[in-house]
Amino acid sequence: MGDDLRGWSDSDVEAVLRDLDADELELLDPPDEVWEGIASAALVEEDRPGVVVAMEPRPRLRRIVLSAAAAVVLIAVGVTLVVTLGGDDPAQVVASAELAHDPVSFDALGVEARAGADLLDHDGRQSIKIVDASLPLPEVGADLEVWLIQPDDEGNVADLVSIGLLDPEEPGSLDVPTGYDPSVYFVVDISVEPRDGDASHSGRSILRGALQDV
Repeated sequence: MGDDLRGWSDSDVEAVLRDLDADELELLDPPDEVWEGIASAALVEEDRPGVVVAMEPRPRLRRIVLSAAAAVVLIAVGVTLVVTLGGDDPAQVVASAELAHDPVSFDALGVEARAGADLLDHDGRQSIKIVDASLPLPEVGADLEVWLIQPDDEGNVADLVSIGLLDPEEPGSLDVPTGYDPSVYFVVDISVEPRDGDASHSGRSILRGALQDV
């Protein structure tokens, strides 16, 4: 980024600064000792041979220094963005599933529902992200819940684990619980769960699908 800024003119920098909101960038005048140091290095007059006398910064010099300061701030902003956005290794999609509604055995609430599920790996930590979703709002006193199912050889439920409640409007991601391998618990299920204190599956699935490696 520093190399790109070398060719910038004062007007380029000023144009970028005008586009920034006040709360994004605030330029403060450097302290007097900074101006004194710049003046002594850049603006001198020979009062007599061998003697250098510092002068007050001229308006043009002050503008140049402010532009340079703005460039430094822009570099800092860029570095901050890189650290913020790229500081953590991005999650990798390792498997995905297309979730479908079974009109025979699933709850009628999911007739028009749709969703996909991605298995994400965050440097060894795994999560399920619900994607491309159009989910129904459950009735009052109920929630949508996401499960991972281990099927038996005939495709029936051998075991399952809840990974959390789902916001139908902003599904987001849910962590895979420690000790549960998604290559074994590879079927993703979304169900309607009444708030009745029973932690077991209600039997009211609306969508279900198997994860496939990508």
